[in-house]
Amino acid sequence: MAFIDSKTARWLWGNDPSDRHLLARLDITLLPYFSLIWFLFGVTRASYSSAYVSGMHEALNFQGKDYNYMNTAYLVVYAVFQMPGTSLLTIARPKYVFVVANVVWSVLTLITYKTTAAWQVILLNAIEGGFSAIAYVGAQFVLGSWYKKNELATRAAAFCVFGHLGSMAGGWIQAGLLAALSGRDGLPAWKWIFIIVSVMTIPVALFGWVFIPDLPIHRAAWYLTAEQKEYAISRLGASRKESWDLTVFKRIFLSWQFYLLPFLFMLYSLCVQMLQNNVMPLWMAARGYTVVQYNNYPTGIYATAILGTIVYAVISDRIKSRWEVSIAIGLTFIIGSAILVGTSVDNDAAHFFSFYLLGTTFAPQAVWYSWMADLTSHDVQLRAITTGFMNSFDFAFVTWWPLIFYPVTDAPDYHKGYIASLVTGALTLPFIAIVTYLEKRDTARGLIGRVQRDAGSGSSQDGDQNAGSKVDSRVNVRSEEVDV
Repeated sequence: MAFIDSKTARWLWGNDPSDRHLLARLDITLLPYFSLIWFLFGVTRASYSSAYVSGMHEALNFQGKDYNYMNTAYLVVYAVFQMPGTSLLTIARPKYVFVVANVVWSVLTLITYKTTAAWQVILLNAIEGGFSAIAYVGAQFVLGSWYKKNELATRAAAFCVFGHLGSMAGGWIQAGLLAALSGRDGLPAWKWIFIIVSVMTIPVALFGWVFIPDLPIHRAAWYLTAEQKEYAISRLGASRKESWDLTVFKRIFLSWQFYLLPFLFMLYSLCVQMLQNNVMPLWMAARGYTVVQYNNYPTGIYATAILGTIVYAVISDRIKSRWEVSIAIGLTFIIGSAILVGTSVDNDAAHFFSFYLLGTTFAPQAVWYSWMADLTSHDVQLRAITTGFMNSFDFAFVTWWPLIFYPVTDAPDYHKGYIASLVTGALTLPFIAIVTYLEKRDTARGLIGRVQRDAGSGSSQDGDQNAGSKVDSRVNVRSEEVDV
C-alpha cells in the first residue's frame, strides 16, 4: 500500500517498514475493539443512573440505600475478578475470554429490562461486575503484549480516551433514548435504555470475534502474513519467566513491582476524587449556576483529561521513559489541590481553573499502566497479576474514601477533601522517585526488561547481560502458548 510508505505513515508508525505494516493492522483492529468496548462500558454504567431517575426507582420499588447497594455489589465483584481475569488471559486465548465476557455482559444488561424487583437488579449488577472486570485490565494486558515501549502509552491513551468519551456521551445518549423511545410499544423509557445499550454491545463483540489477534505467540490473526506473525513475536523479545510453576508466588510476592505500582496508582485515584463524587456540580449549584450549567460545565474535566492523557502518553513514548511525565503529573496534583485548599468557596475563577487543570491528571490511567508493563515485562505472570491488582487495590480504597473526605453533606466546601487530595497527590512524588531508582537499578542489573529471542533455536539471549549468556528458557507447553 502506498500510504504505508507516506510521510504520515512514517510519523504514525515509524521508519521501519516491518513495524509500519504490523502496527497499521493492529491499530485498525485490536485498538478499535478495546476502545469501543471501553466506550460502551461507560455508556452501560451511565444507563443505570439514567434508568433509575427515569422510572426504574418507582417501578421496581427501590427503597432506602438499594441504589447504593446496586453500585456496591457491582464494584465489589468487579474488583475481586480483576486478578483472576488477567491471569486467565495467560492460559486461555483472549479472543474467547473477551467475546464470551462481552456477550454475557450484554445479555445481563438486556435481562435487566425484565426485572420486577430491586433485588434482581442488584444481583444482575453483581454478576455483570464479574464479566466486565476484564474490560479495562484485560485490554491493558493484551496491548502490552503487542506494542513496544515507545508505542504502548500512546495506544493505552487512545483506549482510555474512549472511556472518557463514553462517560461524557453516556448521559447524552440516555437523554436521546428517553426522548425518542418513551412509551414506544408500551414499554417505559427506562426499559428501552437497557434494550438499546445491550443491542449496541453485540456488534462490537462480533467485531472482536473476527479481529482480536489473541497474543502474538498464538499466530492467530488472519489479517497478518506469516512473516508478520513471526515478526510480532520476535520484535518485543521474550519474557524471562513465562511459566505457572511453584515459583510463581515467590516471584510475585517478593517483587517490588507488585506492591509499589498499585500503591502509587492508588494515591493517584484518591487524589482525583475531587473530580468525581459530583463535587464540581454541587459546588456550582451552591454558587447559583443553572441546572444546564452545572450539568454541562463539569464535562470540561473530561476534555482536559483527554488532552492530558494524549499529551503525556505521546511524550513518554517519544522519550521512551515514564518518570519525567510522572513528575509533571505529580506537580499538577499539588498545584491544583493547593489552589482549592487555599481559596475560598466563592472564588469561581480559582475553582474552575483547578478542576480543569486537575483533569489532565487522569493521564496515569495510560502512562502508569504502560510503566507497569515496562517494569514487569520480564515475567508474564507478574505482569498479569499486577495489572489486575493495580485496579483491585485502587477499588479497595476509593469505595470508602469519598464517604469520609467527600461526603455530600460537605458541599459546597470540601476543604477536608481538598487537603486529603493535596496530601495524596504530594505523596506520589517520592514514590515516583523510588520506582524510578528501582527501575534504573534493576535494568542495569539485567533483572527487568525483555530478552532477544533466538529465532533459530527458540531460546532467548539477554541483551542486557554478557554476550552468549543464557536466560531461563525452561518454559512448559502452556507458557509457550501464551508467550508475550
